[in-house]
Amino acid sequence: MNCRDLREIADSFLCEELLTETNHDVLRHLDTCPSCRADIEARRRLRDALRGAFARAPELQPAEGLQERLRDRLRDVSVPAPRAWRFSRTWLALAAGIVLAIGVAGVVVMKRSSPPAEALARDAIGDHQNCALKFRLARMPVPLEEAAQQFDSAYRVLLNAPPDTIATAGGVARVTERHSCAYGSRRFGHVVMEYRGRVVSLLMTASDAVAGAPATTAIPHVIGTPVDGLSVVSVDMARHAILLVSDLDRAELTQLSRTVAMPLARQLEAAATPPPSALVALLAPLRATTSSAPSIEHHR
Repeated sequence: MNCRDLREIADSFLCEELLTETNHDVLRHLDTCPSCRADIEARRRLRDALRGAFARAPELQPAEGLQERLRDRLRDVSVPAPRAWRFSRTWLALAAGIVLAIGVAGVVVMKRSSPPAEALARDAIGDHQNCALKFRLARMPVPLEEAAQQFDSAYRVLLNAPPDTIATAGGVARVTERHSCAYGSRRFGHVVMEYRGRVVSLLMTASDAVAGAPATTAIPHVIGTPVDGLSVVSVDMARHAILLVSDLDRAELTQLSRTVAMPLARQLEAAATPPPSALVALLAPLRATTSSAPSIEHHR
C-alpha cells in the first residue's frame, strides 16, 4: 500500500469500515510512514472537533421540555390498567431499580478489588479487541525497535520471536503483524498471529506480580474471566508476562501457549541473564580494589 492508496481510504479506516486484511495493510504502512501517520491523526482530531462542536451547538439540542411533553403524551394515549396491576407494576419497577443499583455497585466493587491477574486479563482482552480485531486504538502502534528504545528493551526479542511460521500439533500458526501498542495505561509488545482460521494475539508486558517463576518452571495457565468468548492464557516470569488471547477453546489456547509462549519465555530469560564472561568483567574492578587495599595487621 502506498500513500495515495491510504489517503483514499483514510476516512473508512477511521470509521472502522475496512476489512481485516485491509486494516493490516494500513497499519503496516503507518508503521513506516510518518507523513501518513500525521495525516491520520489530523483527520482524527478534526472528526473529534466536529463531533464536539455538534454536541455543544445550542440550535442542535432538543427543545426545552420536549422529553416531558413526550412522556405526558405517551401516558395520555396508554391504555388504563386495573388499580391492582398499576400497584404491582410500580413495585416491580422499584424492585428492578434496586436490583440494578445493587448490580452496578457490585461491578464497581469487583473492579476496585480485582486482583492483578484479573486486571491484566481485562487489559489483554481489550488490547486484542481494539488492536487485532477492531483497529480502534486511541494511540497508534509503534515499531518494536522504537518501543524497545523508549519503553522496554525486552520488546526487541519479539522482532524475530516467535518465528513467522510456527508448526504446532494443531496446525501452522503464522505471524501477520509485529508492533508495540498501548491499552489504557499498559504497554504491550504485540505479535498478531493467524491459527486455525482465528486471530490470536501474543502480548508481552511488564508483570504485575511481585515475582514470577523462572521460564524453566513457569506453566501456561488461564487467567481472568472470558469476555465476549475471549480467553487469556499467561506465562508468568520474574519481570514480564507473556499472554495469548483468542476465542479458541481454553485447552487449545493453553496448548498453543506451550508451543509458542514457552520458547519465547526461555529466550527472554536468556537475554536478561548476563553470560559468565560478562559477570567476570563486572566483578573485575571489585576484585582489583580488594586486592590492592592495604592489609591491617593486629598486634598484641
